[in-house]
Amino acid sequence: MQDAATNVSAAKRLANSRLANNELQAALYWFRHAASLGSADALEHALRLQLRLEGRLATAHWLQHIQPSLALSPSGTLLAELGLWPIDDSSSVLGWQSAAGCALVLQPVISQAQGERTWQSLMLAWQQDPQLTKLPVCFKPVLRFNSTELNCTEQLGQRINCNYAALTSTVMTTQFQQLVVIAGRGIASYNNGILQLPDNAGLPLFRHEFMHIAGFLDEYLLSPVAAKAICQPGKFAPNLLIGNDPETLQRYLLHYAVRENEVTLTAVPTCEAVGLQAYRPVAAINTMRHFEAGLPDLYEKLLLQVMQKPAEIMPVQYYFAYLARQKEDWQQWLQLMQAAATLGYPPAQHVLRDLTED
Repeated sequence: MQDAATNVSAAKRLANSRLANNELQAALYWFRHAASLGSADALEHALRLQLRLEGRLATAHWLQHIQPSLALSPSGTLLAELGLWPIDDSSSVLGWQSAAGCALVLQPVISQAQGERTWQSLMLAWQQDPQLTKLPVCFKPVLRFNSTELNCTEQLGQRINCNYAALTSTVMTTQFQQLVVIAGRGIASYNNGILQLPDNAGLPLFRHEFMHIAGFLDEYLLSPVAAKAICQPGKFAPNLLIGNDPETLQRYLLHYAVRENEVTLTAVPTCEAVGLQAYRPVAAINTMRHFEAGLPDLYEKLLLQVMQKPAEIMPVQYYFAYLARQKEDWQQWLQLMQAAATLGYPPAQHVLRDLTED
């Protein structure tokens, strides 16, 4: 141990000895110490061991903090896995335009190499899906952000949360309606124009969350908080009716131009937490109940119908305008509200019209 304080070889031997005895924290300490003495391979060992113990984000933060004092750098491959991208390094994952047009444009964002690989796989799977490829949905080229900047959480069983403020400049200067953030680990979600996926997501999960963009609701039991926000008597969505009374059904049929013989009202547990009964308009279990299940013909029809009116889908610029208002950054608020209005979103247009009239 005395030799290891100043001798690289001794520090590495000590680190490997601790590793062999499964003394992982001690091994990590000595690998780091050997790296501080100038050993590049010890730095690689330290980072990979820390990845096992603490995860990618914590490892990236540690490296970013310590790197100015080191006389060496890890391999480019390892840096990419940690999401510490060179400033001038852009992604090679190109965008895609649907033959059906680009009524809705999604901007993919990643923060680590795994997310980039996942997005490329998702985009190819989308193009090969006979239902999804019919949609007038296009993808812009992927954008990379440092993992320590986007800072997406990695707790399994918890909803992924990121520093979305880091995306403000992108939202203000790039033409798209929805963000797709492929980063972190945990539970996926869709809120306010941001579709958040874990960086190991598959197409069934992506499809489920995309359906939320079009206003489809979950057909499984919601938490009391979520159910209270969504479930109101007489309310309906493309795939859900709150109540099966004749008036609600007729309003649903009229709104979506659906024939009554196309509908088979089937009870689902979505709103049970608030004492209301919800019904889906099809009998079959589908992707809104279980990710891996299929997309019924009626849902495909309704999804295509919603995509014909993309201006009615809230763009992410409108949400970022709300965030700017909270900060009382009125110049940014106005720019974002104008961007949302340019995309045709009626509430943004109304706000600007009222502002002009005042």
